[in-house]
Amino acid sequence: MATTKESEDRAATVARVLRPLGNGPLTKAQALKAAQLLDVHWTTVYHLRQRFLANPVTSAVKPRERGPKTGSRRLSERVEIIVDEVLTTWLPRQRLLAHPLTDLTLEIRSRCAAAGVTPPSRSSVLRRWAAHREAEGSKQASNPVPAPGNFIVRNPLDVVQVDHTQADLLVVDSLSRRPIGRPWLSLAIDIATRCVVGFYVSMDRPGAATVALLLTRVALPKAAWLDKLGIQLEWPMRGVPRVLHLDNAAEFKSRALRSGCTEYGIELMYRPVRRPHYGGHIERLNRTLMERVHGLPGTTGSSPKGRKKRAPEKQAALTLQEFEQWLALEIGQRYHNSAHRGLHGATPASTWNALNGAAVISRSPATPEAEWQFLLQFLPVARRTIQADGLTLFYLRYWHPLFSTWRRDRRTVTVRYHPDDLSRVFVGIPGKAFIEARFADLRHPTISLWEQRSVVRHLRDQGQKLISEAMVFRAIEEQRRLVEKSQRNARSAKRRKPDTDRRAPPKAFPPDSLVPEPTSTSGLQPESVDYSKPAPAYDVEQW
Repeated sequence: MATTKESEDRAATVARVLRPLGNGPLTKAQALKAAQLLDVHWTTVYHLRQRFLANPVTSAVKPRERGPKTGSRRLSERVEIIVDEVLTTWLPRQRLLAHPLTDLTLEIRSRCAAAGVTPPSRSSVLRRWAAHREAEGSKQASNPVPAPGNFIVRNPLDVVQVDHTQADLLVVDSLSRRPIGRPWLSLAIDIATRCVVGFYVSMDRPGAATVALLLTRVALPKAAWLDKLGIQLEWPMRGVPRVLHLDNAAEFKSRALRSGCTEYGIELMYRPVRRPHYGGHIERLNRTLMERVHGLPGTTGSSPKGRKKRAPEKQAALTLQEFEQWLALEIGQRYHNSAHRGLHGATPASTWNALNGAAVISRSPATPEAEWQFLLQFLPVARRTIQADGLTLFYLRYWHPLFSTWRRDRRTVTVRYHPDDLSRVFVGIPGKAFIEARFADLRHPTISLWEQRSVVRHLRDQGQKLISEAMVFRAIEEQRRLVEKSQRNARSAKRRKPDTDRRAPPKAFPPDSLVPEPTSTSGLQPESVDYSKPAPAYDVEQW
């Protein structure tokens, strides 16, 4: 039986050969050439192409696995994921390791113990490490990093650079208008046209979820997002990139990103470590946007020097959504239509049109179903075991009728989730599409991952060690009621203010020193009135 890696590599090779053939009729000469490249009979090419045209993704031509094969990997899928994460994420961060193999084995064993699975042997770890180093070496040899001066791209979306930066700006809370911190900005720029094909703003440090949402914004239409921002703007630059040029951050090496890029034929190119000039285009764009940000209220400047004199905490005025609106206008209206020195004076928008940028959109998902499948492929991934009460993720419990069967053998499943909507998750079924699992308690409202993490931090600060789903939703509901009450009070105050302004000004009373003190003929002080008792009845004169 071919391993999962071998099947994925074979499918990627087949898709790489079939994609340039387009959608037109296939001649026998083309079929013979493709058969030679794929080492199959030429009639098999027609069968593969028929499957690929029906669903133009890499998994459509994935070969069927028929059984175990000598030399194939015997580790469980969950252990393979742990080993892969340690090799691709944990190991590159370690600068000095006295005994790399021993440290690598201990790290893998500790993670396996925490996950409740049997750890691999030291020899297995050694083989995986050797294969990983060989794969990394062959990848660098087959995909050499171009020198900064020779990085020339001629077609739109052939190469897209992606990077993150923390904005030199303090944003404020939409309710209290108090500073809440500096947002993170994730940008994607098309090298050939210098167009910004997507950006994403968040208060959270960038992670795998950030990259997923940024890529969906790059590839899918931006009309719905612009309508949500309340902006009338033409932004036609979009499409599935052929190559993503990235740095070596952990979020750019996540399993979700690599599997999604393989599915849609996107090559990943990593620039050398500690060589920011290899990403000069995106670095220059970041600097250009930050220069514009320095003119906004609440800017922190690019250096701590003189920050106390600027007092950004006192001048901060923009909320996160208002900053996102400003960025959309700054990029979509000003930057795209301004002369660019790297384009010899042309504008990014005109260069996109001149290079027939609309043609690359044909590679993008064309239907709502295809758009949803694209988003699903890049969503963050988690591994969970189906328990007696269902599936638990982020202290939240989910249920699906299939779980009643899976919970008997405590099946481990792959779960994908959307950070902006945790009311549903998507559970993978081998060989089939994902199924949608909702909250086990359907009365719970929709929440985001940012809300969930904020509430968990709040509960931890209060000394809660054991956190339950009920505690999370109770805290969220209390916070939302507080926000709604504050908003109602603010609206009521705004409605009352015009009425008070139209009233006649009150009479001017003399100062307290001119008001005569109450006198009493008996020389006693006046009695205080007890308003808690009923008023006494007095005899009155009848008329």
